[in-house]
Amino acid sequence: MFVDPNNPPPKVAPAAAVPTVRLVLLREDGSEGGVLVIEGGPERIGRAHGPPFDSDAYLDPQHADLSATPEGLIIDDLQSLNGVYLKIIGRVELRDQDYFRVGQELLFYEDLPEPATTADGTERMGSPNPGYWGRVSVMLSIDRACSAFPVKDSGVTIGREDGDITFPTDGYVSGSHCRIVGDDEGVFLEDLGSSNGTYMRVRKGQLVHPGSLILIGQQLFRIDAG
Repeated sequence: MFVDPNNPPPKVAPAAAVPTVRLVLLREDGSEGGVLVIEGGPERIGRAHGPPFDSDAYLDPQHADLSATPEGLIIDDLQSLNGVYLKIIGRVELRDQDYFRVGQELLFYEDLPEPATTADGTERMGSPNPGYWGRVSVMLSIDRACSAFPVKDSGVTIGREDGDITFPTDGYVSGSHCRIVGDDEGVFLEDLGSSNGTYMRVRKGQLVHPGSLILIGQQLFRIDAG
């Protein structure tokens, strides 16, 4: 249920046994624009399910299922085209096939394992892999890349002015925005104190804790405990 701040319904206390999570819509100026209340669940969201999503073309008609738990919000992406994105804090692990957003830019990470031979022993032809951790691609759309960069031992830095990947015309990207680094424990995405944050696509069934910020289509929400 989406609550319009200018026309709130009467307050009704939920049953004590039903966990409740509030998604607070944040306007560009930081003010609150309404609340989506999830009681228990799963509750489906998408263009076919009313405000505040019905006019957002970046959402599928059936986009995701949201479930409230005592620990926070569980998000089950229904294989939507554009997904749901979580603002990262500090550094988080990147996995193969992860998408993330930097300003208005969409990027994609994939591992680069050494090529394996086929079942009959034939080796695949290709350029040698000199031990790269992986590859990050700048995406024109969810399934079309325009450029790709290997993640080396020194990592990959992304920014508007400085870095291995730059977006000089995107005013939502900070000068030095984020970086990708690899070590023996894995590959990690780290925000560098950017003004607008770095957002990673939520994996299916991921738990999002209260206080987090998520992007659903073109709209930003803060997760509050009920």
